[in-house]
Amino acid sequence: MARHNYKIRPAPKWEDGFFLPATPIPIAKNPNDWSLIEGLQSIQALARNAVEATTLYSMTDPCAHAHGFGTRIWVPGDPDIIRHLFVKNSSHLKMQPIRQMLLRPVLKDGLITAEGKQWRRTRHLLAPVFTPRNTDGFADAMAASTEAALPELFGGEAQVFLSDKMLNLAYTVLSDTLFSGEIEEDTARVLADIAQLLNLLGRPNPMDMLKVPAWIPRLNRMRGLRAVKRVRAMISDATDKRMAAKARGEAVPDDFLTLLINSGDDDNAPLTGDEIEDQMLTFIGAGHETTSRAMTWMLYLLSQDKERRAKVEAEVDALDLSLPAEQWADHIPFAMACFEETMRLFPPAPIISRELTADVQYKDREFKTGDAVMINLWALHRHRNLWDRPDAFMPERFLPEARGSIDRFQYLPFGLGHRVCIGQRFALKEAGILIALIMRDYRFDYASDVAPWPKMRITVQADNAMPMKVIRR
Repeated sequence: MARHNYKIRPAPKWEDGFFLPATPIPIAKNPNDWSLIEGLQSIQALARNAVEATTLYSMTDPCAHAHGFGTRIWVPGDPDIIRHLFVKNSSHLKMQPIRQMLLRPVLKDGLITAEGKQWRRTRHLLAPVFTPRNTDGFADAMAASTEAALPELFGGEAQVFLSDKMLNLAYTVLSDTLFSGEIEEDTARVLADIAQLLNLLGRPNPMDMLKVPAWIPRLNRMRGLRAVKRVRAMISDATDKRMAAKARGEAVPDDFLTLLINSGDDDNAPLTGDEIEDQMLTFIGAGHETTSRAMTWMLYLLSQDKERRAKVEAEVDALDLSLPAEQWADHIPFAMACFEETMRLFPPAPIISRELTADVQYKDREFKTGDAVMINLWALHRHRNLWDRPDAFMPERFLPEARGSIDRFQYLPFGLGHRVCIGQRFALKEAGILIALIMRDYRFDYASDVAPWPKMRITVQADNAMPMKVIRR
């Protein structure tokens, strides 16, 4: 039965000096051989926790495929096939309808949901916002915000739920960068609303996968949509106040919000208030959630692998914090390798899905119009044909001297092609700053007898909020 692995939670283990975290056992039976009942069980698994529905087939075959939900679904695991489909033939791809049904009611024309002319216009206007100059210019503010927040988050507590603390920290840093700290709403309430928002985005309703018309209500979304409305109102209020201050000729902060308001060029009108709202909501959701989840998993992995944790601590201790904060990541290569290895094992946003709008040929394979093509990063990043010790925490593979052996299209934490994450540089700079400041002052030891279990919402997160003992270094 397809479900035979779902309730089995293997313990973490060590193998030849490498830590292997507890993760779902891939389903051994090929989806093409599933019975109707097993197919329905797969829908339930995808809605409950998609990583538990990963098949061994998708982790061993160059291009797994199956029929599901009335569509032929391809899951490429070969970098050349991924390149061929998502880069060389990107003009023949559109967003997968189920994905859009899930995301567009929340993000509307945010950058990760917009398509066609709207996407091209938005990407063009946002490109100057994410130049290296602007991204580097925010680094000192990120560092100051992080350093100010850490004592309150960790200084007085012996044990914490690390997931919650990292979400709080990442939101604080992002809020200070996006809005210069001008948001007056209670952080705890905003975080609760964002959690509802992300839960809404990350849990596909079985009715969506069965292509039930969108006008039929999905009751599990009502609470999430109320949270979306409150977050949007918060963003709209901040934008209106900033625009009014600018119109009065007052000095305004040089932050992301101001950059968006000042967007526009000779060929494109500035972003409207509604468009700014869409983009800011996208940045908040994508920006704080992905970074915080990756940091949480990394600190867990290092709590288990104390030898590599000691290497990171030595590197951080040697870092000259008088250097500009945008340079810190460049001076802690082993720590950044740990961060990248964490994103391989626990990809923050693990699904990239599209639909073909034309037939595409690759050697002897024929991809037909209407076929779904889905990169499952959980499977790709653990693919047995691509990685040595695919289930092991082995950050050395991402050190500069080893990285050349990793194909550009086998490791895709920030997506690929023309829709690669526009905030990639920002995220890596932020990660370097967080690692340097957190691990300089604090050490975390896992505080449960039960290993954390990965569950996918819109990101891959720990099911137990990651209990940790905090130790002041």
